[in-house]
Amino acid sequence: MYRSFAEQYEPQKNNLEQEFEAKNNILRSRFLEVAPVDYLSMIFPDKGYKDELIVVFGTVKDKSGNIIERGTVKRIALEYIWDITWRSNAYIPYCDFIKNYYHSKTLKSVKAFVVDCDGITSTRLKKILKYLWSSLPAEPTHIINSGQGVHFVYVLSEPVDVKGLRWSVNKLNETIQDTFSGLLNVDKHPVVHPYRFPGFLTKINTVATAFKVRESYTFEELMRIFKLEPKKVKGTGKKGKQKGELLVLPNGRRAFFEWVLRKLFMNPPIPGRRHNSFFALGIVAYKCRREVPYEEALETIPMVYEDMMDRNLHIGFTIEEAYSAFHKGYSPKYVRASWKYLCGLLGWEYRPNKRNGRSREEHLRIARKMKEIRCKARWEELEEHIRRLIGQGYSKTEIAELVGISRRTLYYRFSHLWKRDS
Repeated sequence: MYRSFAEQYEPQKNNLEQEFEAKNNILRSRFLEVAPVDYLSMIFPDKGYKDELIVVFGTVKDKSGNIIERGTVKRIALEYIWDITWRSNAYIPYCDFIKNYYHSKTLKSVKAFVVDCDGITSTRLKKILKYLWSSLPAEPTHIINSGQGVHFVYVLSEPVDVKGLRWSVNKLNETIQDTFSGLLNVDKHPVVHPYRFPGFLTKINTVATAFKVRESYTFEELMRIFKLEPKKVKGTGKKGKQKGELLVLPNGRRAFFEWVLRKLFMNPPIPGRRHNSFFALGIVAYKCRREVPYEEALETIPMVYEDMMDRNLHIGFTIEEAYSAFHKGYSPKYVRASWKYLCGLLGWEYRPNKRNGRSREEHLRIARKMKEIRCKARWEELEEHIRRLIGQGYSKTEIAELVGISRRTLYYRFSHLWKRDS
């Protein structure tokens, strides 16, 4: 007799739910079950009911692959978190972010490291706990039965601030996941990845559960257990600069400073670009300070400002503001400023290269041809010199030493000269 799709699917669904409950029973027999509210409070102890948590909603598709709901990120107050537990596509990262903005670059602190293992059946879970558990360098603090998979969580007793430790945090996360990947099917994720929390609905229509294995670790303990050393950062400034040290000296030429001035004289700064233009002039002046004295560069400000007055572009912008913007740019802080950055300040068209409008492929083809022509001319000149040395009776070894090339190169390039003579 014909059965509908729902009827065919029901036994499979029941089997998945039975597997989920079997895993719960195995975990309950060994570990203490943790209430979802207690687990959330343990991960975010500093959050009050009015504080917001970042919740990531995954994309929802139908059986044909059509998108029903697109993924998004929302900030939800802690007191309303339990109103969305019916959503099987709701995930929470084990992290705090600067200004609560969800991005890897705004990561502020990490509260736990998570290993996401898919396809963990009750039989496989029993095998892990009985025979593979002792091979782990460190037991996880909690196990989350997340549906068809399992999360092994290493909760930190105190959140680790990633400032200055970003490499160590990422390396520890990678190492913990690699440890499990030799035993199980692990979905490797960065530390900012969101996960399903206990109390939330799973994709098999069950509710995720949490079990406590042991007490929390400190970040230093985990680093020591997994045999990792913090990466030493040279210096205290940005991009490897030592405090008080200038890595790039201002070595601009006077011609560059004068060229920028001529363009400013012909096209004085317009409203909306006035402050930035004098700021850029200060940057250029500092770059060229070895050939353009500070006093001379300072004298150019009223010259540019006078051109602005002639065209009534100075209204609402005083010369004191021009001096202030110039002095802000006249600093070693901006000595590395690129030409693209300066063009953006001045409102000028930026040409990204010196190819005179040619494409990269065309430019390389012309460059290779020019190099080939120069090399050919050099070898022809060297050939004439070697021919004269041969006429004077020098040996091959002596000729190689005189012209500054190896004997092998001499034989390879100019062997025809001796054959011609013979």
